[in-house]
Amino acid sequence: MLLEDKVALITGGGRGIGRAIALAFAAEGAHIAVTGRNAERLASVAEEIRAGGGQAQAYALDVTRDEDAPRVVEQVLAEWGRIDLLVNNAGVIEYEVPVWATDVEQWDYVMNTNLRGMFLTTRAVLPHMMQRQQGVIINIGSSSGRLPEGDFGAYVTSKFGVVGYTASLAHSLREHGIRVNGINPDWVDTDMARASDPNGDPSWITPEQIADAALYLAARAPYLMTGQFIDLFGG
Repeated sequence: MLLEDKVALITGGGRGIGRAIALAFAAEGAHIAVTGRNAERLASVAEEIRAGGGQAQAYALDVTRDEDAPRVVEQVLAEWGRIDLLVNNAGVIEYEVPVWATDVEQWDYVMNTNLRGMFLTTRAVLPHMMQRQQGVIINIGSSSGRLPEGDFGAYVTSKFGVVGYTASLAHSLREHGIRVNGINPDWVDTDMARASDPNGDPSWITPEQIADAALYLAARAPYLMTGQFIDLFGG
């Protein structure tokens, strides 16, 4: 029980990577605040965790809305009294749109979810973590945040931003006992990926493999490891 009685807030937790991380953390004893925009999916994940003997609550959270994250943080603290782990997983993509062809609406949609949403959620959680002088933040990036790709420019830009944001945040929070790291996966077998390629690919990473990496960062990583990414893709 590597995360016994820890409280984890996970964004985008209703499916894919977020769901896999929620289940993996719950299996190690964490209480899960599973958040996202789809109430039915969130309720299903929370029930799945409870059916396995864990503790979970579902919370409606649209990371692009300024007021949502502070409200959810207050609700989670009222339920469990603490937040030990934050997983910033919520993300979207616009396929087959190079950056020069991206319109303002597409740009804002991707940036507001992938980067600004991460900032807003983290900003809401941090006062509590800083008061306790402890916490772990895990940001889900992408191989696109390391290796430029031309076909989805806004997504690439947002994920490069996630890498920079994570590095800066980690540096600024080191003295407060809060570790900030991330994961940069290649293609992951999720609904979002299959929207581009319905047939999938045997080389794709599974959500459960991402969850294994997240569990390492949450429970096993050295205390001095901060501002780093686990890159889950080939060179």
